Amino acid sequence: MKLSRTLFTLGAGLALAQGQAAVAAECLSETEVNGLVGYALPSVIDGAMKACKPHLSTSGYFATRGGEFLNRYAARKNANWPVAKGAFLKLGGTKDPKMTETIKSLPDTALQPFVEGMVSEMVGGEIKATQCTTIERGVRILAPLPPENTAELIAFVVVLADKPKNGKPSAMPICKAAN
Repeated sequence: MKLSRTLFTLGAGLALAQGQAAVAAECLSETEVNGLVGYALPSVIDGAMKACKPHLSTSGYFATRGGEFLNRYAARKNANWPVAKGAFLKLGGTKDPKMTETIKSLPDTALQPFVEGMVSEMVGGEIKATQCTTIERGVRILAPLPPENTAELIAFVVVLADKPKNGKPSAMPICKAAN
């Protein structure tokens, strides 16, 4: 699913947006992944809606109910921010300790719009016109779920799918649970 793959690459995107190709030394817990997904979903939805608007029907789900759907998810951003912030900071760590400290010291009012804008643009840039109908259908299918359940479901899939590929480490370093 393109939407969950985009969420999966958020960490790499944040590091690149800072102009650094650093690999985070710390891993994320499932709770952090859930908070990250819950916080990022409104920006992901916004980016998908913007990218797909020219390619979808004016009577489709995004056009008729997308704003309502987006607002339900956006209403939970503040509750998800404390956990998401920690996860974003882990993922966005740089090799330059001074830069890392500068980013960590930014007030939330400066960091949140940066993160949200970066996520929305990154998602919009990844979506191809041929995927819009499928994305809209997926959102419509998820719509009856409460936002916290959708975030938890997507986080579950991301954690489940977290595996290195082609000898490269995964984009989102998820802590492996003890067996």
